[in-house]
Amino acid sequence: MAMTSTHIPTALVAHPSRLSFKACAAKVAAYTSRLIITWLDRQAQARERRQLLGLSDMALKDFGASRADAEAEGAKQFWQA
Repeated sequence: MAMTSTHIPTALVAHPSRLSFKACAAKVAAYTSRLIITWLDRQAQARERRQLLGLSDMALKDFGASRADAEAEGAKQFWQA
C-alpha cells in the first residue's frame, strides 16, 4: 500500500456533512490503527530478516534454505513482501 503524505482516505472526506463527529472519529481511529499495525508488521519482518542472516549454514540447511536464499531475503527493503 503506497501512500504519500497528502493521502487522505476518500471515506473521510467524501461527504463530511453526512458523518457525525463520532463516526468520523471512529473512521480516523480505524485508519490510524491499520497504519500502526502495518508498521509493526514491517518492523517484525525486518527483524526476522536480520535474524535469518545471522543463522549458520547448518541452521539454514535444517529448513531447506541456502546462504544465497538468506542473503536474497535479507537484501529486501522493509516494504517488500
